[in-house]
Amino acid sequence: MSDFYPWSEAPEADFGVIGDPVGHSLSPRMHTAAFEALSLPYRYVAIQVPTGKVATALARLESLGYRGINVTVPHKEEALAWASQVESLARRVRAANTLRLADKSCINTDAPGFIDTLKAFDPPRRTALVLGAGGSARAIAVALLTAGYNLYLYNRTPAKVEALASELKIPAYQIRETADPSGVSLIVNTTSASLKNDELPIQWERAEKGALAYDLMYGKEPTPFLQSAAQRGLATMDGRAMLVAQGARAFKWWLGIDPPRDVMLEAIL
Repeated sequence: MSDFYPWSEAPEADFGVIGDPVGHSLSPRMHTAAFEALSLPYRYVAIQVPTGKVATALARLESLGYRGINVTVPHKEEALAWASQVESLARRVRAANTLRLADKSCINTDAPGFIDTLKAFDPPRRTALVLGAGGSARAIAVALLTAGYNLYLYNRTPAKVEALASELKIPAYQIRETADPSGVSLIVNTTSASLKNDELPIQWERAEKGALAYDLMYGKEPTPFLQSAAQRGLATMDGRAMLVAQGARAFKWWLGIDPPRDVMLEAIL
């Protein structure tokens, strides 16, 4: 995937993505292609930052001339806490994935970017199962609720998913005790299991024909989540389309320019 730097050894650059892990990220390739297509003299790199070091790392990156930062797991909530100017959506989902260092401001482009990728998906019933209960799950849940989906939640830690459901005013009976995808048209994995190549305990035999399995993660090969879904005959989508959609929104927020989404997508396929 991409080269990456420990935060304490980050080079001078203009933009970057922070995470842990971050070596899998295709954001440098995608944004670099957009900069080159528009003849913009910017550099974008991947930077590994451990949990608890986000504010310290961002201070160093700003001193090196960085203008904007994308944030991936597990730092979206920590990034939100760093910001002094927070857009309403980022506050609602309690997660920031795009930062501007000069004025310590943040936005969340995950939620609208995710909906951008579903424009061609028009199921007969808007029902979804969201797997996970972290910052990404909250952003996706808010996006789906706003788009009119009836939402079900599952997480292996009951207390976390119960807290998320309460926060979003999702009825307790729509929390699933097992990863049961029956009765839904969309199954979204927001957990980091795929980054570890772990299987999720999903009862794929209960999934409806025509359902879409969507993994926010991506890799050189289909994730275990998507492989299992495909074996059951489900349609699948990984996180690359969303990466482009949210990345394009971040790009425009930073620079006021619409980036070439086709170039960005081609760069990561």
